[in-house]
Amino acid sequence: MSLKLIQLTDLHLLADPEADFKGQQPWHNFLAILAEIEQSGWPDLFLLTGDLSQDESLESYERLYQTMQATGVPWYWLPGNHDRVDLMQSLHPIEFLVLCKDWCFLLLNSQSGQPHGVLDQAQRVLIQQVLQQQRAKPILVAVHHHPLLVGAGRLGELHHSTQEGDDNIQGIDQIPLRDSGWLWQTLSQQPTVKLVLCGHVHQAQQVIRDGLTLLTTPATSIQFKAAVNDFELDEQKAGYRIIQLETDGGFFTEVKRLTA
Repeated sequence: MSLKLIQLTDLHLLADPEADFKGQQPWHNFLAILAEIEQSGWPDLFLLTGDLSQDESLESYERLYQTMQATGVPWYWLPGNHDRVDLMQSLHPIEFLVLCKDWCFLLLNSQSGQPHGVLDQAQRVLIQQVLQQQRAKPILVAVHHHPLLVGAGRLGELHHSTQEGDDNIQGIDQIPLRDSGWLWQTLSQQPTVKLVLCGHVHQAQQVIRDGLTLLTTPATSIQFKAAVNDFELDEQKAGYRIIQLETDGGFFTEVKRLTA
């Protein structure tokens, strides 16, 4: 049985629902996106992939929790660099492993206390355990920080520690998942891993490396221009990603953006 998943990412919500963030109103965008989704039909589940609150306020998380609960759709969230894990956990669990229909979801916490991402040793051990144990179901892995670089001339490259502090690397690729390619190399060796989702980059990309696909997704807040070596705001509308997951491990995906 197929499963319809919608990824919402980089919400950057604020305690004040009317507040502005870099020329956008995050709450207005987010609620408009949910209204469009409701019109076309709710998914089987929502996945929120981090940077949920710009001001990391309890009020922003409480309102987000209430809004997601009101949809009646199962939903999961994971933290980004702009998030308070303690506040998230106090309202709604941050799951690591989710089994849904014919799929297994591995939801990672790449928060480091800095803008870039890391995976600590304990989490690496858990990832390897899950990959060994879950051999009967296709696996989708979600993480906030991008495990492959996405900038101009670097699309699909692995992170290397020698790149840190390199003045030639600007923009979002300064703050990726800093793991020297560990996650990607680990996942791409497992045939049951079919797909990796991330947030953080505020743009839509589909990258295939070593037979494994990485999908990045537009933010529900501000957008960054793709294929530039800097942080540049893009005038494209806020968006989200729909993914149809099939029993055999196949998938279909499309990006949607606000129409108004």
